[in-house]
Amino acid sequence: MSDHPSVIDLSGAETVAFRRLKDMKEPLCIHMLEYWKSVRGTRAMPRPDEMDPIKFARFMPNLLMLQVNWDPFDLTYRLLGEDIVAAHGANFRGRRVLDVDEHKQGFGSILHDFYKFVAEAGRPYAAAGSLEYMGRGAVTFEGVYMPLSIDGERTDRILGASVARPVAGA
Repeated sequence: MSDHPSVIDLSGAETVAFRRLKDMKEPLCIHMLEYWKSVRGTRAMPRPDEMDPIKFARFMPNLLMLQVNWDPFDLTYRLLGEDIVAAHGANFRGRRVLDVDEHKQGFGSILHDFYKFVAEAGRPYAAAGSLEYMGRGAVTFEGVYMPLSIDGERTDRILGASVARPVAGA
C-alpha cells in the first residue's frame, strides 16, 4: 500500500493535499464524518446498509458512493450527486472511475489512485485544494471519504462528501 503523501504527489495534482480530519472546515464534511463515526461505533467501518440516507438527504448533491471490487481491483460509481457530476463534467453513475479519463484526461486515474488508497487503508481521509470544474471554472474544495464494509474487515463501498466553492475573480 502506498503512503498517503505519495498518492497525491505522484498523481501530479499539486493543488490538492490531504487534510487532517480534525482540521476540516466544511460543516457538511464534518457532519458526514461524525455521522459515519456514530454508525461505526467501536468497529473499523460501518456496514453500507447501516447508513440511513434520511439522516443526510439534504447533502445528496454533494455525495458520492463507490462500489469497491477486489479481484481484480476496480471502482464503480453507484451514486453521484449533482455537485459531484459538475466536478466530473458528466454523470458517470454506473461506470468505472477510470472512465472519467475519457472525459477529462488524467482525472479518473488520480481519483482511482486516491480511492484505492482509502479502500486499502480502511479508514476515512480528507482532501482539500483547488481544481477546475468542467463548466464552472476554478473552485476550492474540501472532501471526506469514508470506507464501508459488509464483513467489517474489507472495504466494499466508499461514501464521499465534498463541497466546492468558486474561486473569487476566476
